Amino acid sequence: MSTEIKHYWNQRALQAAESPTATTDDVHLRNLEIRTFVETIQRLNLPDDSTVVDVGCGDGFTTLNVAEHLPRLKFVGVDYSEAMIATAYRRLAELAGRLSRPVEFKVGDATALEGLFPAGSLDVVLTDRCLINLTSPDAQYGALGQIHGLLKPGGSHLAIENFTSGQEALNLTRSALGLKEIPVRWHNLFFNQDDFLTKMRALYQKVEIIDFSSAYYYATRVIYSKYCQMRGEEPDYLHDIHQLAVNLPPMGAFSPIKLAVLTK
Repeated sequence: MSTEIKHYWNQRALQAAESPTATTDDVHLRNLEIRTFVETIQRLNLPDDSTVVDVGCGDGFTTLNVAEHLPRLKFVGVDYSEAMIATAYRRLAELAGRLSRPVEFKVGDATALEGLFPAGSLDVVLTDRCLINLTSPDAQYGALGQIHGLLKPGGSHLAIENFTSGQEALNLTRSALGLKEIPVRWHNLFFNQDDFLTKMRALYQKVEIIDFSSAYYYATRVIYSKYCQMRGEEPDYLHDIHQLAVNLPPMGAFSPIKLAVLTK
């Protein structure tokens, strides 16, 4: 299964090499995730030249956009898909002269990070729908343990990942309006939030879960989806409702995608 998942992401990288859709067809969701990372990192008040590592960086779209907004910090992107890293370097070349500090990309596996960085050397680690691509809870929590070990005391793991509770709440709401459930994709394994919180509280000094995308999901996957059903149309990720919904304030618990802020 892990080989099939890697092949899937290599193919996605090749198919979406010139667009921001390599990791999701919902480009407005990517923009919301980028804004959430930027605002959260800003609140950390990191010293200049702090190191931020984006594990599972994909095509570098998020890494580079966050780096543009935070020019005082150093960024490294890591992904196990060689095709994704090749696209990331192409994106980096297109930004020549626009970044204050160099950005580096590396081929590397989220389950084998300890050989890429010294223990206790990183200020911030990002994961963005990365760990849900690991095929077992043991692999997921093994990667989470490695990330913890790479962080400095006081460092933070900002994890945008998917949780089953949000998926269930979203589908219950869709069902109430006569909409089909949205299935978990074949290559994803969502986290059980209670298990996640228990394990992370054993590792970290502070653990916070933020439902940053709930209003966005309610507007796009419930209201807009029902509107399309009523009109006999297929939903379109580029419809204006998505651009509008990005600016809604966080509210509710209707999204599987949440931000975990883990402080060592």
